[in-house]
This record gives sequence, structure tokens and C-alpha cells, in this order.
Amino acid sequence: MPRKSMAKDNLIDSVARNLFLALPVFRKRLLHMDVIQREFNIPLSHVQVMAMLNDNGSMNVSEISRRLGIAKPNITPLIDRLIQENYVERIRDEKDHRMVNVSICPEGVKVLDLIRRKMRTLVGDWATALSVSDLRTLNESLTTIYRVLGDKLQT
Repeated sequence: MPRKSMAKDNLIDSVARNLFLALPVFRKRLLHMDVIQREFNIPLSHVQVMAMLNDNGSMNVSEISRRLGIAKPNITPLIDRLIQENYVERIRDEKDHRMVNVSICPEGVKVLDLIRRKMRTLVGDWATALSVSDLRTLNESLTTIYRVLGDKLQT
């Protein structure tokens, strides 16, 4: 095996190990999604859809499915539940009436804002144990992760 290929394989092994180690840390120490789910009675997948619609504007179900990496048949009932809670709505495209987009409603924006504030508080609580330098490094690392993988994992 060429040396370059072996080096890449070693890096892939290292990334896989680090992901295995980091995922529980993200879930338990950084995100505290159990607190969010308990306090707001809303699953992470629902929050992700609302955040995506809030940040990017209305989208069709196929686009939501693709971006979140969730199968389209699983997105439809999720959207239906968000509609029941008045967090999102389906809107027919004015130019192409066959096309239906999903858009966040004012109630969804309100709940999402509350969730983001709670996340900010939770991050603030554990971030007190970090130096400014470590917090900056963590922020840059998360930015890099999203930049490197965000679009590539959404296709």
C-alpha cells in the first residue's frame, strides 16, 4: 500500500476512534438534549427541523429529508406532528402548485427561541469550567466540523 494511502487510512481510523469518544460527550456534556426534551417536550429531530426552517426559510420535504439525512417517509409524520403543535405549516408554491413547502410558524419561532436560550444557558453553565482559550478552540473546532462536513453530509 502506498505511504499516502496508509497515512489516510490511519487518519480515518483516528477520526473513527475520536468520533466514538466524542459522541457521548456531545450528547451528555455539551448538548444536554435530555434536559431540552424534558423541559420542552420536543425531540431533537423536531428542533432540528424548526431550526433549519428558521435559519434557511421554507423547504420542501425532500430537501428537509436530504439535509437532515432522515428518510423521507420518516420526515412526513415528523412534519405532521409539528403542524399539530402549530410550529410549522405546509404552503403550496405559488409558481408550481404541485410543489408544497414547509415553513416555520410564529409559534415555532417562539419555541425555538426559548430552546436556543436554554441551550445558551446550558452551554454557559459548563463553559465556566473552560478557559477563554479552550472555549475559542472548541468554537473554532465546531465551526471547522460544520464547514468540512456540513454540505458533504447533506448530499
